[in-house]
Amino acid sequence: MQLPKLVLKRVNYLTTILAASYGMVTKNGGMMEKDIRIVVVDDHQVVREGLRHLLEGEEDMKLVGQGANAEEALCQVETLSPNIVLMDIKMPGVNGIELTRQVKQKHPSCKVIMLTLYDEYLTQAMEAGAKGYLLKDIKREELAQAIRQVHRGEVVISECITSKLQFGYGERHSKKTEEGSDTMVEEVQLVLTPPVEANQLMRFASRTEETLQSRVLQVVGSWQEGTVMTIVLNKAIALADIINKLENLPEVEAIGEKPLTGKISPKLFKKAADIPRLKNRTRETVFVTFEKN
Repeated sequence: MQLPKLVLKRVNYLTTILAASYGMVTKNGGMMEKDIRIVVVDDHQVVREGLRHLLEGEEDMKLVGQGANAEEALCQVETLSPNIVLMDIKMPGVNGIELTRQVKQKHPSCKVIMLTLYDEYLTQAMEAGAKGYLLKDIKREELAQAIRQVHRGEVVISECITSKLQFGYGERHSKKTEEGSDTMVEEVQLVLTPPVEANQLMRFASRTEETLQSRVLQVVGSWQEGTVMTIVLNKAIALADIINKLENLPEVEAIGEKPLTGKISPKLFKKAADIPRLKNRTRETVFVTFEKN
């Protein structure tokens, strides 16, 4: 049965009104996805207001709540069901990292982006469940883009700190180089810079197991983003000896304790950080670049 034109107009009008109430209509009247609902958690009101001002011009985002501490934040998340929480780290009482852990335990679908002045807490934040780690000097366009990326399920880390803080290596590895790589290691994470082809990876894994008398525990990553291979040694070996043995393998072009040439996805480091250690064994990280086929 065909509805009269007047009824159809009324249905379309009601549909538009309902869509607008849920943030699904653009300023020009077109349909759009539901707003990304955001809660800001920071103990400084000037920061919260600044973020509100930065985001109010984004059509697909809506700042639905603010909190100055853990209690307020948990209440806001419980009540407002945001998609994204922009979280400061250093706050009175419960800090942002522990608060992130609590938010993820109670509301797993809520994604947390750390927004901080400090660049030394990347590892702890990612282990707590954060999906983004940004510094507060970020530009409006970059912040908006990062929020959209995390909302889509990506992991975002400020480019200026990835090379310095991937797994908290940075200064720790520099000191080891000065002192000599004599640390006795029981597990090694081999970070293979992209591209990593399957045939190279299989040959390298087999030769590594044989050379180091070890076994591959887990491999994460892809051809495009790089690969992390975690290996377990049958007996502890000095890190310097591990590097010396692996650099002689035919697949290896370069190897070292610091990040080498080639861009590795921050998401890859998050995956690798989630790999548990076996009985708190000593684990170190080595960066490897393959010879080009």
